[in-house]
This record gives sequence, structure tokens and C-alpha cells, in this order.
Amino acid sequence: MSEQRSLVRGLGRLEATNLIVGGIIGTSIFLITSEIAATVGSPVLVLVTWLTAGLLAGAAALCFAELSAAMPHTGGTYVFLKRAYGSELVAFGFAWMMCFAYGAGAIAVVAIMAATFLAPVLQAIGIVRGEYIASTAVALILALTLVNARGIRHGGVAQNIITFLKVGLIVALMSAPVLLADPSLERLGFPGADSGDTGSAIRNVGTALIVCLFAYNGAYFVTHVAEEIREPQKNIPRAIIVGFLVVLTVYLTINTIYVTVMPFEEIVASDRIAADLMGRVLGPSGYLATSAIVFVSAVGVLNAQLLNYPRIPFALAKDGLFFESISVVNEKTRTPAAAILLVGILSSLFAMSGSYALILSYVAFVIHLFISLAVMAVIVLRIREPDLPRPYKVWGYPFTPVAFLLVSVVYLGNLAMTKPVNVLVGVLIVVGGLPFYLFWQKRAQTDHPLS
Repeated sequence: MSEQRSLVRGLGRLEATNLIVGGIIGTSIFLITSEIAATVGSPVLVLVTWLTAGLLAGAAALCFAELSAAMPHTGGTYVFLKRAYGSELVAFGFAWMMCFAYGAGAIAVVAIMAATFLAPVLQAIGIVRGEYIASTAVALILALTLVNARGIRHGGVAQNIITFLKVGLIVALMSAPVLLADPSLERLGFPGADSGDTGSAIRNVGTALIVCLFAYNGAYFVTHVAEEIREPQKNIPRAIIVGFLVVLTVYLTINTIYVTVMPFEEIVASDRIAADLMGRVLGPSGYLATSAIVFVSAVGVLNAQLLNYPRIPFALAKDGLFFESISVVNEKTRTPAAAILLVGILSSLFAMSGSYALILSYVAFVIHLFISLAVMAVIVLRIREPDLPRPYKVWGYPFTPVAFLLVSVVYLGNLAMTKPVNVLVGVLIVVGGLPFYLFWQKRAQTDHPLS
């Protein structure tokens, strides 16, 4: 590929960090604490669950920091899997699933959530009457697809603006109950059901971790755009570490406010805990303010997804294992514009069809399996390639990756036992890419017989 058609390093450390923060903090923190509270049975255990999940997800994030610093190439996880396991097929399975199932489905879900929370705000100010959730979601996807297709700097600037706005609004929102309500540490003493039984408490926290870990998903986003980050060996690990610490701080602070302001029984009963908290403090305007902030938060995730997910099929196509047109770098924008448009269109179709939630339930097992394989790649490569230059090495090795992998085994085993049909369908989605892999592999060998 000629120099003028190569990707450009248009992202600095700030953009990389905001890709982590903006990509992780989405809608979960505003919704799922009630489910966690109902599972664990006490305010203290709610905080323990969020902290434990954060530490485990942080362990995985540090592993991705080591891998990306050692292999700062476009495609991130796809590259790590191929290098560690010496198998194009394993890496292809991940990329196929991301392009045609998990990635497009996740973008559709976030867009639908954004549109859902935007609707009451637009209605309140009289812009629209009625709800146009699917069409609004598609409009959001296509708008951010075009932003990111115009250039990596456009996507990076958009991520900076949305992330700063998101964090600022969250701080402002959560200041209200601290200043206007009556937060009390005494509420942490609410005993809850069976919380005196240490064994039950540990099991309950373990169950709640399955839900909570998803709220921390996204630390690997920055690895997919490694070739478009300046000084990636230094900036990617620092972005992951700093960004994840910001996320952990925000999550723990918000949950501390939840459990010290609201009675525990109200937390358990709440479907939208952040909105109910702000409604309690500010009245009806609190609900609208929360909806607006959750919308901004979701848009931040949406932009991060559209900035990084298309780089996976782009990397696949560069290896000759996907449509050749997807490997093209646009001469004017210096982006993988065709790959970005492909992912944007697929995501829009998912949003319009309403199939996104079903697809995500099918591939929950396989996406976590691939992430676990990527974390295990740290151990594999330490053994197989001890001399591989590693500008950053994960703290606490080997305990850091092992801790995440042990929890992953429990999580994957639980899914296999409780949702075997979904797991089977997810596996079949990945296996369904095998004929295409064989076709593209044969074609690549024919085009480059000596490679």
C-alpha cells in the first residue's frame, strides 16, 4: 500500500484515553445497580460487587495494554489472537463474529438506548410528538458513521467533546443528591437478606459479577486503532490505565451516592435507579435531566464503537480474508471508509429489524470466550516469545490474567449450563464463517502463491 493511502496517526494520548472512558461509561451505570442490589442483598455488597468487577475488568485491561504495546497494529484483538495461537482461523472467527453479529448488534443496542432516552426530552420541549425510536437510532448511527468516515481526527475530536460533556454532566448530576439530599453512611448498615451468611454473600456477589462485568466492557477499544495513535507503545498503555482508573472512580462514586441517599428497598425496586434518584431530589425535571445525560453517555459509546469496530474487518481484509474493497484506505480521508460504512449499514439494519438483543444473547458466550483467549494470549506469548519487545508489562503477572480467566471459566460455564441453546447458536454463527474463510484463504493463496 502506498504511503499516501496509509492510515494516519491522528490520535494522541488524550483521544486514546477518552476512547476508553467514553467507550466504557454507557447506560449500565444508570440502570443495573438495582439488579445487583436485589442479588447481593446489602448496600455494602453492592459496592463490593462494583469494586470487584472493576478490579477483574482492570486485570483484563492491563493484559490488553501489554499486548497492544507489543503489537500496536490495526485490529487489536484480531492481531493478538492470530499471533498467540498461530491460527488465522481463530482470529477470523473473532473478526467474523464481530462484524456480522456482536459488533453490529452492540452498536444497534447502544443506538436504541440513546434514542429511547432522547425521546422524552424531545417530547418535553415540544420538538416531536410520539416516539420514533428505531428511526432515531438509525439517524444517530449514520451521522456518527459519516463523522468517523471523514477522518480519524474528526472521530477523535468528537470523542473528546462527547466524553468531556458526559463526565461533566455526570458530575453535575450526581452533585445534586450530595448537596440537596441527605446522604448518610448509616444506610450502608442495612442488613439485607442473608447478608450475615458469609458463604451466601460470596455466592451472591459472584452471581452479580456476571451482570456487573459488562458495565466495564470496552478497555480493548483503543487497541483496534493502534496504528492511528501517536507513539502507541507509550500512549496506549497509559490511556488504558488512566482511562480505566477514571471509569472505576466514576462508577464507585455514583454507586456510593445511590446507596447513601436512597433507602435500600427503593434501590432494589427501581427499574431506572439514576432517574428515580434524581426524581427524588429534583422532581420531574430530575427525570428529564437524567434522560438527557444518559443519552449523551450512550452517544459517547456509540462514537467509540464506530471508531474502533470497523478496524477489525479492515484488518481482516488486509490479510486477504475478507472483501478486498474493505481493505482500501480512502485517499482523501485516510480512513478505512468502506469498512466504517459497512459496519454502519449493518448496525442500522439491526436497529431497524429489532434483532439486536437476540443476536447479543446468542453471542454473549463466544465474545467472552474470545476476550478470554486474548487475555490468555499474554501468558501464551510470554512462554512462546519471551524475547518479544514489551514496552509495557502487566502488573502482577501471572496472577493478573489468571484471576480474570478463573472468573471467566465460571461465567462461561454458567452460560453453558443455563442457556445451552443460545450458546450453541452463537457457536454456529462463528462456525458459519468457515466456508467464507476457506474461500478467501484459497483466493489469497492463488493471488499470492509465494506468500
